Amino acid sequence: MKKRIISVLLAGVMVCSMAGCSGSSGSGSDSGESSDSSESSGKVKITFMSRDSGDTPIAKVYEDQIARFMEENPDIEVQNDSIYEEAAYNNKLKVAISTGETPNIFYYPAIAGLKEWAESGVLLDLTDALEADPEWRDSFLDGALDTYRLDDYGVEGIYALPNELNVDAIFYNKALFEQAGITETPETMDELYDAIDKLNAAGITPFGVGGKDTWVMGHIFNNILAKRIGGDGIRALGTGEKSWTDSDVLECLQITKDLKDEKNAFMEGFEGIDVNTQMSQFLSGEVAMISHSSPIIPEMFASDSQILDDISFFPFPYFTDKEEYKDTRVVYTSGWMLSGTMSEEEEEATLKLVKYMTTPEAIQERMDAAMRVAPYKNITAPEDAPQIFKDMVAYTDTITDSIGEYFDYDTCSTLVDVSRNGILNMMLGTSAEDTAAAIQADIDANRPQ
Repeated sequence: MKKRIISVLLAGVMVCSMAGCSGSSGSGSDSGESSDSSESSGKVKITFMSRDSGDTPIAKVYEDQIARFMEENPDIEVQNDSIYEEAAYNNKLKVAISTGETPNIFYYPAIAGLKEWAESGVLLDLTDALEADPEWRDSFLDGALDTYRLDDYGVEGIYALPNELNVDAIFYNKALFEQAGITETPETMDELYDAIDKLNAAGITPFGVGGKDTWVMGHIFNNILAKRIGGDGIRALGTGEKSWTDSDVLECLQITKDLKDEKNAFMEGFEGIDVNTQMSQFLSGEVAMISHSSPIIPEMFASDSQILDDISFFPFPYFTDKEEYKDTRVVYTSGWMLSGTMSEEEEEATLKLVKYMTTPEAIQERMDAAMRVAPYKNITAPEDAPQIFKDMVAYTDTITDSIGEYFDYDTCSTLVDVSRNGILNMMLGTSAEDTAAAIQADIDANRPQ
């Protein structure tokens, strides 16, 4: 990504801490021990806290990398406090920060929501460390570090390291497209509408949508928003320079609603279907398309689906009357934050660990094990990876303009739930106008001044 890879990190932070999102637990302990230097052992003790734990491939790689690091650095002890379950993770992190026991390295899904922590010193500004090591700094994809640059929110500096990219796309069944007479993947929304018509005419459900999990429709709306108002428009919506009742935002809600009401893009009753059912329908060939992001690839190939060779993807189409946003892609970025309350020796040890875990070799090892797209240069898909993953890695490298989720850029902690529930209710019959007004009213009442 040669420009900005702006992700989903903010909303998650605020939403998770206030709405109780759960996190994942690694293989480490849940004891919440302090990361103070260990006087008894003479070692510097630091904590690593991610949402990858247990038997997942990425968790095992983390364990191995941490173990090797400690072997090579016997003066440093790393405690892995990772937790898989989202709510448990966020609750533990919130308690740790409130008691002054901020983990040395941790994950939190937010951008704008990092402002308060940055201002209060909970987070370490990584600018100096990156500038002091140009080789390390330049190993990240161009623009990736800007994801966590908080200058637009009044706080100078970079407050996280991008660690993983979740690239949104439309995954489709090539055999069902062929059956419906669709010879090319849609590039424009008009071409997508035409494909939907052809699929319906052939008796094939165009999109599988697990509406019960409100993020599914939320992601579809977010892609429409990106293609009609662009990244700057989404950021302006988050900072309050734009309103949800503005005509262009309202138009995006109406386009989303029309996918059901006018285009017949979804199966009847999709609002009560969960995402697991959505995936089952897609992997069994019952529906032609799903809107999802790159982490779904390893999940699909871990299944016993018989149609994996028929599955590919294409970028979310653009609107011909908004061609200036043709190349705006939705990319959700997760990152590692470092504690701003460390002692000098802890900071030195922590930077040593995070650099160790972001070497090209370490990143490649994680990609090879788990098929995770990484925001680093000179990383290639494994030779034995499915072609669809190789294609995704190649596609990621072409992205020049990206944006995360709309609520990532808003400090209103209630926005994620209010907006996603509002979008689902809109699909059930509420008007786009009433939906926009209700979302904006909630923001006006709950966004910090």
